[in-house]
This record gives sequence, C-alpha cells and structure tokens, in this order.
Amino acid sequence: MKMNDLGLLNSLSSIINSGKSANIEYVLAEYILKNLYRISSMSISEITDECFTSRSAIRRFCEQLGYSNFSELKKSVNKLVFPSNLRFRDIKEYSSYQHHIKNLIDDMILDIDKQLNFEDINYLCQLIHKDVKVVLLCANNTSGTIIKFQQELMFASKVIHVISTSFTTNKVLKDLNDEDIIITVSASGKFAELSLDFVKSLKGHKFLITGNQEQNLKNAYESVFYISKNSISNDYLSIYGKYGITYILDLISMQYLFLYA
Repeated sequence: MKMNDLGLLNSLSSIINSGKSANIEYVLAEYILKNLYRISSMSISEITDECFTSRSAIRRFCEQLGYSNFSELKKSVNKLVFPSNLRFRDIKEYSSYQHHIKNLIDDMILDIDKQLNFEDINYLCQLIHKDVKVVLLCANNTSGTIIKFQQELMFASKVIHVISTSFTTNKVLKDLNDEDIIITVSASGKFAELSLDFVKSLKGHKFLITGNQEQNLKNAYESVFYISKNSISNDYLSIYGKYGITYILDLISMQYLFLYA
C-alpha cells in the first residue's frame, strides 16, 4: 500500500463535493464511486463509452489522483480498508479520565437509543436512498466523521455530498432543487442556529439531527431527529459531538448497507 492509497477516497470525495458536475473529473469520480464494488472488472473502454471521454482524459484524471494509469488506481481500490471510526487514545493527564469518559459514553448511548428508534433510523436510510441529490451540512468539528459516513455509503453505490466549508458560495447548495434533501448535523445545535437563515434560503427538503430542542430550529425543518431527551447545548466535553454522531451514523450506515447494498 502506498501513501496515495490512504487518501484516494478523500480525493474522490473532494471532487464530488465540489459540485462541478460539468467537469470530466466529476463525471469520472462519480462513475467510479457508483461502481466501486466492481472496479476490478472495469476496463478503459467501458469508462470511455459510459463517461463519453477519451483514454488520455482518464490518464490525466489518474495522474491527478497520484497514479500513473487506471490499472494502478484499480489496484489501489482493491487494497482499501473499509473506513473505520476507531480511535486510539493515550490519556496521560489524569488516571480517572478513562473511567469518567466511559461512564459519559455509556450514558450517552442509552440516551440516544431512547430518542432515535429503529423507525427513525429506517426513515433516515430511506431519505438518503432517494434518487435525488442528498447533502449533509455540518461544522468542521464533525466533518471527519461525516466524510467517513459518506465513504461507507460509496460501498453501497450511493454518492452523497458533505458540505463543511464555504457554505454560502458552494455550488452544490446553489444548484439544489425542490426535491433534493438537506440533512443538517449539529449535535449541540450551535451550527444549526448559526446556519438557520441560510438553510431556510435553500431549496429542498430539510431535516435536522441535533440535541438542541429550541423551537425555532424545530419550526425550520420538516423533521428533527433528537439525540438526547434534554438539550445538550452545554456538552462541555463534546461527548455527543465526538462520539454520539459517530454512533448514530454507524447505525445508519449499517442499516443502509443491510437494506440497499
């Protein structure tokens, strides 16, 4: 495995998230991601026919990603490890932290499970599976987890957009239509509050995953999926933001893969 192998999905995701659908790079990235499960059997001829492009354009695309040719890129995909949310931590500040954080996480999972039931998870899967543009909006502190979620869905041939920077100038958001889907992910609700007016101005069906129970947020979305029985706007250790969103998206991705992969 080479260094570029570890960044390939991020590179392809970045092209998709740019929203520049008229570019050949976007067309090629989308085609590869939608057919990731069978890339071993894909040929240059298939791609030129299906993407209406040339061999030289494909070669330039591969070189842009750090590969000399399509054969090298295919080998890289075959070596990819399925995205994981595991983290290794070496806490040295004080010995009680591990016990403290474990108790908080255990309580958080019980709280989430009481708020987000099987029907909620299924409904979110159905929303994501719709044959429209699906966009997840988030702040940069949760974007890493959500990008991993985006990449997991690629293994079920579903390409979604994750927007975590330059919201007001993003082409994907500007090009949304009334049938597209926006899911804002904001554990504490701070990002949801700050982006409220902007989200209201966008086209599409709007949904929110949050622990903030302010009425103005509830009124702005078609449905709100609460992740806590109480408002968690003062989640000072960001337990729900760090671990809760990971847990929720893991439940959604596993159910999505079960239903549609």
